[in-house]
Amino acid sequence: MKLLPLIIALLLVSSCNVNEKLGFTEKTRIPVQNNNPSHCQKWQSGEVVTITESTTIPKGCNYDKVSFLIKSSNIVFDCNKSILNGLGKTKRNSPVVPSPYKRGDDPVVVAFNIVGSENNLIQDITVKNCDLRYYVNGFNVSLSLNKTTHDDLKNNRNVTALENHLRTLSPKNIRIENTQITGSHKAGIFVQRYINGLTIDKTNIVSAGDIGVYLESGTQNITISNSSFSKNGETTYDIKKRLRKLRVRKREAIAVDSSSHNKIINNRFIDNAGGAIFIYKNCYERYKEAEQLPRYQQSNFNTIQNNLFKDERRGVWIASRQDRDLDNFDCGDPLVFEDKNEKYYEDFAKYTRILNNTFEDVKEAIIVEDDNSTISGNTFKGESERDIRIGTRIRTKILNRPVTGTTVENNTFNSNAEPHVLIKFDSKNNTFNNNTPPVSISDSTRS
Repeated sequence: MKLLPLIIALLLVSSCNVNEKLGFTEKTRIPVQNNNPSHCQKWQSGEVVTITESTTIPKGCNYDKVSFLIKSSNIVFDCNKSILNGLGKTKRNSPVVPSPYKRGDDPVVVAFNIVGSENNLIQDITVKNCDLRYYVNGFNVSLSLNKTTHDDLKNNRNVTALENHLRTLSPKNIRIENTQITGSHKAGIFVQRYINGLTIDKTNIVSAGDIGVYLESGTQNITISNSSFSKNGETTYDIKKRLRKLRVRKREAIAVDSSSHNKIINNRFIDNAGGAIFIYKNCYERYKEAEQLPRYQQSNFNTIQNNLFKDERRGVWIASRQDRDLDNFDCGDPLVFEDKNEKYYEDFAKYTRILNNTFEDVKEAIIVEDDNSTISGNTFKGESERDIRIGTRIRTKILNRPVTGTTVENNTFNSNAEPHVLIKFDSKNNTFNNNTPPVSISDSTRS
């Protein structure tokens, strides 16, 4: 018993030393804009700047805790490589020994808030050449809904026509280009409901807490290209408590949640906490809360092409919540199966195309838990437990609908996985063509 206080003291000293070494104990700085050259815009720490015309930040001008609101059309905002820091200090609080930020020193909610509404169609907006650090979210792109619309969606009134109409009203031709987003406390880029046609290009997202890019319900035709994602999904952040802590269940670089017809091409995914790309339909989480809305659209017809996946736990997971216990999600969707404290809901992610990617040292490269996926022209190499896994447990057992219609063709299997393809839970109507080495159903079903 006498040793216990000494052990605790040593752990606390060790923790303090680590925090100090990493800069987590750094005191609040004087805002850098106080020392900007005289030709810089005079934005102040804590200010929300409304942008109504194209703007370029002069070189050498940096800002702390400044947020930008864009709700007008025909705008190019060029950061010109300026550093925009969402914190009053240069490092985030440690999630290892969590302590809340001091009030007033917590991160700004968003760097760029691009907002349209049903009564204000905005279009042709580009934000480029930014270096964003430590905001809660780097970007939020959204369509503000009228109360009547919200109520109609909540109550499932004429939803198909309404959602199609909302996508015509959403912000159009929004581009995020050549930007670095580091250390977001939640999302690097949050693409809200019904955004249609947004492009993210040549953008690097590193160490976002919750997620790199989140594609919300009803979004379509999002292109994510020529970008990189690394070390995202390790932590979570409670805005009300101003507290950052480690995640129990790690998150992915890109969440495709009730989002369809998207293209994720020519990107790099390296060492993200939970995995690279998870495709699923939200089960209408926290449905009793007034602001929450059902997810009607499935995550179908998404294309993942010409990407590099390296050192990931999972590469692409199709219908990633099909076999997941969602008891604590408070779901409003129809319940498929309940057992003691476990609840399962059907997930939807059909007609996914995974084409010409490279998976290197990925523990599970591709997991397929919904129908009619095409896996073609990919290369699997390095250390791997499984290159492709096809099948889902709960839907097969309870609804008697195993995964069907997966095509696996023209792939090269050079990893050490054995077998390269595993078929489980009676998955049916799979097609294997021209793989190297050849993969057959009999080979795939070996455990």
